[in-house]
Amino acid sequence: MKFYCNKNELNKALSNVSHSVPVRTTTSILEGILVEIKDEKMVLTATDTTMIIETTISVYCDDEFSFVVPAKLFSGIISKLPEEEIMMEYNPKKEKLNIKSGGSNADIICFKSDDFPKIKIQDGENVIFLNKEDVKKIIKKTAFSASSDEFNGILTGVLLQIENKNMKMVGVDPFRIATYNIEIENEESVSVVIPAKLINDVSKIINDEGEENMSLEISEKKVIMKFDNNKVIINTFTGKYIDYERIINKDGNINVRVKKDDLLKSIDRASLLTSLQNNNLIRFNIENNVIIINSLNEEGNIEEKIEVIKEGEDIQIGLNSKYLKDVLSVIEEEEIIMNMKDSTSPCIIKPLKGETYKYLILPIRLS
Repeated sequence: MKFYCNKNELNKALSNVSHSVPVRTTTSILEGILVEIKDEKMVLTATDTTMIIETTISVYCDDEFSFVVPAKLFSGIISKLPEEEIMMEYNPKKEKLNIKSGGSNADIICFKSDDFPKIKIQDGENVIFLNKEDVKKIIKKTAFSASSDEFNGILTGVLLQIENKNMKMVGVDPFRIATYNIEIENEESVSVVIPAKLINDVSKIINDEGEENMSLEISEKKVIMKFDNNKVIINTFTGKYIDYERIINKDGNINVRVKKDDLLKSIDRASLLTSLQNNNLIRFNIENNVIIINSLNEEGNIEEKIEVIKEGEDIQIGLNSKYLKDVLSVIEEEEIIMNMKDSTSPCIIKPLKGETYKYLILPIRLS
């Protein structure tokens, strides 16, 4: 059972599906990639039981067969082959895959495809078509804010809401909130919570090449995404998401207009003296039209000054420098508004106009 394929195409496909190969598992078959050859196509599938990634490439082959190959070894061999054209031959009796390219010749012991988990998902009722760049952008702008602590349950996921030609994604942990909106053409409605780690992995395999759009559908408590030659299925969370709007929509009467890059660079320098032990604390003293940023520990002190436009009272507030850098790093606008009420209420970061995004960071009590 011989088949031929292109090294670069196979490398890319293996890179995509590898995001769904578990790092540790008690079931050795899940450490493998299901390879199915049919109709001059090679379909590669991997799963860690929470996410399935399926990628298809073209091959030259008249036969129809399948097997499971160890993911790490297979990917390693393919990436180091000397030539672009690869010839492979699968022996079902010996359950062995032979790989040849140039002067390279390798054999891999495989598993029977019958042992790989059978996954059948019915198509969802509503298919939503979205721009790939919009999907990548909204993930980048929000998923970092979801909790990474499994004890926080549903907060380790991001809320995806689509309605009235608007797509919104929300990430929340106990200390911060991120929201981002994108106008879309689709009029369908969706509300689903997707594990943030998995949606981040998906964003890594959505590239600029291929078709401009992708599809999204919900079926059997799963979200199904299809783009280019890839199909991704992710188990979604059940349960009620936190009422984030009640928290993030309480604006204070202090508004500070500041250049985003100036603020980010100052915070980055000040953060050199912060640590997890003090919650990455930096102190903001905002008076008149100046922000004075301070950080200090037993090793020294750093002070930064930034000119701003302030409306409202003077304020002193402590904030987590890492959370601030996470937010400022994904904002594209030149200027932002920092909205506050007092030193114990949240700091909300938003655009000068509109509500494309909102980021909330809880303050750190100053001693």
